[in-house]
Amino acid sequence: MTDAGRDYSARVPPRSSRADIAVAAVAAVSLVAGAAVIGHARASLGRYLYISELGALTMPTAAQFQVGFVLVVAGIMLVAVVVRDVRTRLPLLRRWSPAAMLLGAGTLFLVAAAVPCSVGCPSLLTAEAQWRDWVHIVAAVLAFAAGCVVMLQFATARDRWVARLSIAGGLAVAVIAATGGIISLARGNTDIGSTLEYVAAAIGVVWMLAIAAVHAIPARRVERSAPVIDALRSTAPQG
Repeated sequence: MTDAGRDYSARVPPRSSRADIAVAAVAAVSLVAGAAVIGHARASLGRYLYISELGALTMPTAAQFQVGFVLVVAGIMLVAVVVRDVRTRLPLLRRWSPAAMLLGAGTLFLVAAAVPCSVGCPSLLTAEAQWRDWVHIVAAVLAFAAGCVVMLQFATARDRWVARLSIAGGLAVAVIAATGGIISLARGNTDIGSTLEYVAAAIGVVWMLAIAAVHAIPARRVERSAPVIDALRSTAPQG
Protein backbone atom coordinates (compact mmCIF):
# COMPACT_ATOMS: atom_id res chain seq x y z
CA MET A 1 0.00 0.00 0.00
CA THR A 2 1.30 3.46 -0.86
CA ASP A 3 1.88 6.27 1.61
CA ALA A 4 -1.09 8.06 0.05
CA GLY A 5 -3.21 5.06 0.92
CA ARG A 6 -2.10 5.02 4.56
CA ASP A 7 -2.21 8.78 5.12
CA TYR A 8 -5.69 10.03 4.38
CA SER A 9 -6.03 12.18 1.29
CA ALA A 10 -9.24 13.76 0.10
CA ARG A 11 -8.69 12.06 -3.22
CA VAL A 12 -7.96 8.49 -4.18
CA PRO A 13 -4.24 7.82 -4.86
CA PRO A 14 -3.00 7.76 -8.49
CA ARG A 15 -4.57 4.40 -9.34
CA SER A 16 -7.93 6.18 -9.75
CA SER A 17 -9.08 5.56 -13.32
CA ARG A 18 -12.02 5.77 -15.65
CA ALA A 19 -13.36 2.71 -13.89
CA ASP A 20 -13.55 4.69 -10.64
CA ILE A 21 -15.46 7.46 -12.39
CA ALA A 22 -17.86 4.92 -13.86
CA VAL A 23 -18.39 3.23 -10.48
CA ALA A 24 -18.98 6.62 -8.83
CA ALA A 25 -21.50 7.52 -11.52
CA VAL A 26 -23.42 4.26 -11.08
CA ALA A 27 -23.31 4.75 -7.30
CA ALA A 28 -24.78 8.24 -7.65
CA VAL A 29 -27.56 7.03 -9.93
CA SER A 30 -28.36 4.15 -7.59
CA LEU A 31 -28.46 6.38 -4.50
CA VAL A 32 -30.64 9.03 -6.12
CA ALA A 33 -32.97 6.44 -7.65
CA GLY A 34 -33.33 4.59 -4.34
CA ALA A 35 -34.06 7.81 -2.44
CA ALA A 36 -36.60 8.81 -5.10
CA VAL A 37 -38.39 5.46 -4.92
CA ILE A 38 -38.62 5.60 -1.12
CA GLY A 39 -39.71 9.24 -1.23
CA HIS A 40 -42.42 8.42 -3.75
CA ALA A 41 -43.64 5.56 -1.56
CA ARG A 42 -44.02 7.91 1.37
CA ALA A 43 -45.75 10.59 -0.71
CA SER A 44 -48.21 8.06 -2.13
CA LEU A 45 -49.62 7.36 1.35
CA GLY A 46 -50.23 10.98 2.16
CA ARG A 47 -49.32 10.67 5.84
CA TYR A 48 -46.22 10.71 8.02
CA LEU A 49 -44.57 7.32 8.44
CA TYR A 50 -41.13 6.14 9.46
CA ILE A 51 -39.06 4.61 6.66
CA SER A 52 -39.40 1.17 8.24
CA GLU A 53 -43.20 1.46 8.24
CA LEU A 54 -43.19 1.76 4.45
CA GLY A 55 -41.91 -1.81 4.23
CA ALA A 56 -43.93 -3.30 7.07
CA LEU A 57 -45.89 -6.48 6.43
CA THR A 58 -49.20 -5.91 4.57
CA MET A 59 -48.26 -2.32 3.65
CA PRO A 60 -49.11 -1.42 0.01
CA THR A 61 -45.68 0.23 -0.30
CA ALA A 62 -43.74 -2.84 0.90
CA ALA A 63 -42.53 -3.88 -2.56
CA GLN A 64 -41.59 -0.31 -3.46
CA PHE A 65 -39.72 -0.01 -0.18
CA GLN A 66 -37.72 -3.16 -0.94
CA VAL A 67 -36.70 -1.85 -4.37
CA GLY A 68 -35.71 1.56 -3.02
CA PHE A 69 -33.74 0.12 -0.13
CA VAL A 70 -31.84 -2.31 -2.36
CA LEU A 71 -30.92 0.56 -4.70
CA VAL A 72 -29.61 2.60 -1.77
CA VAL A 73 -27.63 -0.38 -0.49
CA ALA A 74 -26.11 -0.90 -3.94
CA GLY A 75 -25.08 2.76 -3.99
CA ILE A 76 -23.45 2.45 -0.56
CA MET A 77 -21.48 -0.62 -1.66
CA LEU A 78 -20.27 1.12 -4.81
CA VAL A 79 -19.15 4.20 -2.86
CA ALA A 80 -17.12 1.79 -0.71
CA VAL A 81 -15.33 0.65 -3.88
CA VAL A 82 -14.54 4.26 -4.83
CA VAL A 83 -12.98 5.06 -1.42
CA ARG A 84 -11.22 1.69 -1.02
CA ASP A 85 -7.78 3.32 -0.57
CA VAL A 86 -8.84 5.92 1.97
CA ARG A 87 -7.56 5.68 5.54
CA THR A 88 -8.09 7.97 8.51
CA ARG A 89 -5.52 9.29 10.98
CA LEU A 90 -7.98 9.37 13.88
CA PRO A 91 -6.61 7.00 16.58
CA LEU A 92 -9.94 5.49 17.64
CA LEU A 93 -11.33 5.08 14.13
CA ARG A 94 -8.35 3.92 12.07
CA ARG A 95 -8.78 0.24 12.96
CA TRP A 96 -11.36 -0.03 10.20
CA SER A 97 -11.15 1.57 6.79
CA PRO A 98 -14.06 3.76 5.65
CA ALA A 99 -14.70 1.24 2.86
CA ALA A 100 -15.08 -1.59 5.37
CA MET A 101 -17.46 0.49 7.48
CA LEU A 102 -19.54 1.35 4.40
CA LEU A 103 -19.73 -2.33 3.44
CA GLY A 104 -20.83 -3.10 6.99
CA ALA A 105 -23.50 -0.38 6.90
CA GLY A 106 -24.74 -1.59 3.53
CA THR A 107 -24.96 -5.18 4.76
CA LEU A 108 -26.91 -4.12 7.85
CA PHE A 109 -29.33 -2.06 5.75
CA LEU A 110 -29.77 -5.10 3.51
CA VAL A 111 -30.71 -7.17 6.56
CA ALA A 112 -33.20 -4.47 7.57
CA ALA A 113 -34.74 -4.60 4.09
CA ALA A 114 -34.87 -8.40 4.02
CA VAL A 115 -36.52 -8.61 7.46
CA PRO A 116 -39.31 -6.00 7.45
CA CYS A 117 -41.03 -5.13 10.68
CA SER A 118 -44.41 -6.60 11.56
CA VAL A 119 -47.75 -4.88 10.94
CA GLY A 120 -47.63 -1.34 12.29
CA CYS A 121 -43.96 -1.58 13.24
CA PRO A 122 -44.63 -1.75 17.01
CA SER A 123 -42.18 -0.15 19.40
CA LEU A 124 -39.59 -2.51 20.87
CA LEU A 125 -40.77 -1.37 24.29
CA THR A 126 -44.23 -2.90 23.80
CA ALA A 127 -45.50 -6.46 24.10
CA GLU A 128 -46.55 -6.42 20.44
CA ALA A 129 -42.92 -6.41 19.23
CA GLN A 130 -41.95 -9.63 17.44
CA TRP A 131 -38.54 -11.11 16.67
CA ARG A 132 -38.56 -9.55 13.20
CA ASP A 133 -39.07 -6.10 14.73
CA TRP A 134 -35.96 -6.56 16.85
CA VAL A 135 -33.89 -7.77 13.89
CA HIS A 136 -35.08 -4.95 11.64
CA ILE A 137 -34.66 -2.10 14.11
CA VAL A 138 -31.33 -3.27 15.54
CA ALA A 139 -29.88 -3.72 12.03
CA ALA A 140 -31.10 -0.27 10.94
CA VAL A 141 -29.77 1.46 14.06
CA LEU A 142 -26.35 -0.19 13.72
CA ALA A 143 -26.27 0.74 10.03
CA PHE A 144 -26.94 4.40 10.85
CA ALA A 145 -24.24 4.27 13.52
CA ALA A 146 -21.74 2.81 11.04
CA GLY A 147 -22.59 5.59 8.60
CA CYS A 148 -21.89 8.22 11.25
CA VAL A 149 -18.52 6.61 11.98
CA VAL A 150 -17.60 6.70 8.29
CA MET A 151 -18.38 10.41 8.12
CA LEU A 152 -16.24 11.12 11.15
CA GLN A 153 -13.38 9.08 9.63
CA PHE A 154 -13.23 11.71 6.90
CA ALA A 155 -12.61 14.44 9.49
CA THR A 156 -8.88 14.25 8.62
CA ALA A 157 -9.45 15.09 4.96
CA ARG A 158 -6.85 17.42 3.48
CA ASP A 159 -9.59 19.30 1.66
CA ARG A 160 -11.04 21.46 4.40
CA TRP A 161 -14.54 21.54 2.94
CA VAL A 162 -14.61 17.72 2.84
CA ALA A 163 -13.49 17.55 6.48
CA ARG A 164 -16.03 20.14 7.58
CA LEU A 165 -18.82 18.52 5.58
CA SER A 166 -18.00 15.12 7.08
CA ILE A 167 -17.82 16.36 10.67
CA ALA A 168 -21.03 18.35 10.35
CA GLY A 169 -22.79 15.52 8.53
CA GLY A 170 -21.69 12.83 10.98
CA LEU A 171 -22.72 14.80 14.05
CA ALA A 172 -25.99 15.93 12.45
CA VAL A 173 -26.99 12.40 11.42
CA ALA A 174 -26.13 11.04 14.87
CA VAL A 175 -28.17 13.67 16.72
CA ILE A 176 -31.11 13.76 14.30
CA ALA A 177 -31.40 9.98 13.91
CA ALA A 178 -31.06 9.45 17.67
CA THR A 179 -33.76 12.02 18.39
CA GLY A 180 -36.09 10.45 15.83
CA GLY A 181 -35.38 7.01 17.27
CA ILE A 182 -36.16 8.11 20.82
CA ILE A 183 -39.44 9.65 19.66
CA SER A 184 -40.27 6.38 17.87
CA LEU A 185 -39.53 4.22 20.92
CA ALA A 186 -41.62 6.51 23.09
CA ARG A 187 -44.40 6.44 20.50
CA GLY A 188 -44.30 10.22 20.40
CA ASN A 189 -45.21 12.61 17.62
CA THR A 190 -44.86 10.58 14.41
CA ASP A 191 -44.83 13.72 12.25
CA ILE A 192 -41.68 15.03 13.92
CA GLY A 193 -39.96 11.68 14.47
CA SER A 194 -40.42 10.41 10.92
CA THR A 195 -39.40 13.74 9.41
CA LEU A 196 -36.19 13.71 11.42
CA GLU A 197 -35.44 10.20 10.17
CA TYR A 198 -35.87 11.27 6.54
CA VAL A 199 -33.67 14.32 7.11
CA ALA A 200 -30.91 12.14 8.59
CA ALA A 201 -31.16 9.73 5.65
CA ALA A 202 -31.07 12.60 3.15
CA ILE A 203 -27.92 14.04 4.75
CA GLY A 204 -26.26 10.63 4.46
CA VAL A 205 -27.16 10.29 0.79
CA VAL A 206 -25.96 13.81 -0.07
CA TRP A 207 -22.69 13.19 1.78
CA MET A 208 -22.04 9.95 -0.13
CA LEU A 209 -22.74 11.69 -3.44
CA ALA A 210 -20.21 14.40 -2.58
CA ILE A 211 -17.55 11.94 -1.41
CA ALA A 212 -17.97 9.72 -4.48
CA ALA A 213 -17.55 12.74 -6.78
CA VAL A 214 -14.50 14.10 -4.94
CA HIS A 215 -12.70 10.76 -4.93
CA ALA A 216 -13.37 9.84 -8.54
CA ILE A 217 -13.39 12.90 -10.80
CA PRO A 218 -10.68 15.27 -9.42
CA ALA A 219 -8.16 12.45 -8.91
CA ARG A 220 -7.39 12.37 -12.63
CA ARG A 221 -6.44 16.05 -12.66
CA VAL A 222 -4.22 15.67 -9.59
CA GLU A 223 -2.42 12.71 -11.14
CA ARG A 224 -1.72 14.56 -14.41
CA SER A 225 -0.60 17.78 -12.71
CA ALA A 226 1.94 16.12 -10.40
CA PRO A 227 4.67 15.60 -13.09
CA VAL A 228 4.27 19.24 -14.19
CA ILE A 229 4.73 20.49 -10.65
CA ASP A 230 7.81 18.29 -10.19
CA ALA A 231 9.30 19.59 -13.44
CA LEU A 232 8.79 23.24 -12.43
CA ARG A 233 10.46 22.57 -9.10
CA SER A 234 13.47 20.94 -10.78
CA THR A 235 14.00 23.92 -13.13
CA ALA A 236 13.46 26.60 -10.49
CA PRO A 237 16.61 28.61 -9.56
CA GLN A 238 18.22 27.46 -6.32
CA GLY A 239 19.29 29.70 -3.45
